[in-house]
Amino acid sequence: MHQPRRAAVTGLAACALLIAACGASGNGEDGKQAQQILNDAKAALKSASSYHIAGTVNNDGSTITLDVKVDGSGRAAGHMAQDGAGFDFVELSDKLYIRGRAFFAKKGNQQVADALGDRWLAAPPDDSTVGDAVSSIDAFTKASDLADSLGSSGGPFSKGSTGTVDGQPVVWIKGKDGSLAVATSGKPYPVQLDGGSHGKLDLTQYGTHFGISAPANSVDVADLQASADSSSSDSTSDSSTDSTKAVVDATKVRDGVLEVAQGTITASSGTANDAWGVAGAVSKALPASIDVSVQTGDLSAQPAATPTSIVLVAQENSSGDLFMVVVLDASGNCEVGALTGTPPNQNPQKATVPSGQDCTAQNAMTALGG
Repeated sequence: MHQPRRAAVTGLAACALLIAACGASGNGEDGKQAQQILNDAKAALKSASSYHIAGTVNNDGSTITLDVKVDGSGRAAGHMAQDGAGFDFVELSDKLYIRGRAFFAKKGNQQVADALGDRWLAAPPDDSTVGDAVSSIDAFTKASDLADSLGSSGGPFSKGSTGTVDGQPVVWIKGKDGSLAVATSGKPYPVQLDGGSHGKLDLTQYGTHFGISAPANSVDVADLQASADSSSSDSTSDSSTDSTKAVVDATKVRDGVLEVAQGTITASSGTANDAWGVAGAVSKALPASIDVSVQTGDLSAQPAATPTSIVLVAQENSSGDLFMVVVLDASGNCEVGALTGTPPNQNPQKATVPSGQDCTAQNAMTALGG
């Protein structure tokens, strides 16, 4: 996962690329040689606690646009787009939050795109679902890596004129592929990299505290996964069901379906016959070996859930509608979740059908206290 970081900034690194600053009194950089100015800029960037980076990178026929704030201690947030597929993100030290239906679809995760819609996905940075986003993000949010790429090629460098960038006094150093502006007041932060056809980036707001925090109402990546590896490769079962093609954790699937339902069911999203659109959204997020059936009306004669068939229950009445999911896993656990309201996307309730009872909607309703 680390290799793509450098690939994402190759075009800019080749230009000695980088970005904006703030300042106070003169720092003497305009009296130094080009290589020393470059070295000082790299050291200043590595020491930066926070910064705002924005602009465009053109590399190997691909265009990346970005507007990102980095707040130190592994925190960053902003928007990135590559070849028209954009995403918003919030990066914390142990979790990455991504929102971008077009991005997931372009990267081959259409099921994730359809299941999430415009909601945030929360995942560990090393999860394969967000791997492509992580490699792009890290190229610009890791100050040390970004500084190392500065001047890694494009030399030898020469000292250019002095001037200003957005009111910041700077001195320019030039390479064969572009120019780098370095602050001549305050710390010698890199202020702007103009790589011509390779792109242009600005870096501003060094030392600013942006107050980055996790977005509300995100969906955990684990809750969108309908199956997981079995806990032991040599475990045996007297069931004829192949656990690698069945639900192996009913609790995770139940919670995942409830998340999808809360984001899918609206006053105009569908009818009870398709569980207000949830059946289609959940089916796209599940392996093809697991079916989704919708049950309405009298529940007394409806078939039970199985490890390869999840049951959704949809009921409409004058006192308020009901959405219910019933999930049985390969270990025999029967989990139930429900939402109520009009439309039924509120008041999540959860229960377990007692061991020994069939995993039917009728028994699920009793377990919920209905």
